[in-house]
Amino acid sequence: MTDLNNIRDNLDYVSSAVRSGPSRGGIPALYFLWGLLIFIGFTLADFAPQLTGFYFLIVGPAGGLFSWWLGARTGRREGVNDAALGQRYGLHWLVSGAAFLLAFISLISAREAAGPELFLLVAGLSYSLAGVHLERPLLYSGLLMLACYGGMVLISPPYAWTLTGLVVGISLLWAGFAQRAEHHRERSQ
Repeated sequence: MTDLNNIRDNLDYVSSAVRSGPSRGGIPALYFLWGLLIFIGFTLADFAPQLTGFYFLIVGPAGGLFSWWLGARTGRREGVNDAALGQRYGLHWLVSGAAFLLAFISLISAREAAGPELFLLVAGLSYSLAGVHLERPLLYSGLLMLACYGGMVLISPPYAWTLTGLVVGISLLWAGFAQRAEHHRERSQ
């Protein structure tokens, strides 16, 4: 019976080591990528609003596919094969993409029940929930998006989209640098 307990303890140790490995908190390059893409897209909303929809229609899916590829590649390089986690990531961002599509349909419908701010609300919820369930640093970027959404709806400051893009971009850069430092710390141990 002690052999069975030892095997169970060893498997639990390996399992917890894999779950708390470097990719658990996210891939720094993806934080940098999305910080830049969001900043550019949000700035377009203030300075070239006619291009914003096309920008996100192309960059959103392309960035999502690149993120999926880089995540899978990083997992393989680190020797981590967690299909359940990969499915959770995929499902989360697929549902988020569907919500963005529904927001887009609402925006272009004849009724125009919602404005472009609805995209920020969807993004804020998507990032916040990803921070709760997948990668903690995304929570803070998501909460900042929700706060900026509230500011846009309540006070509509000038260049609100550019300011929001700057705030969210900086928060994602900060999260990326924090993850990078964490990865270096883990590798040096």
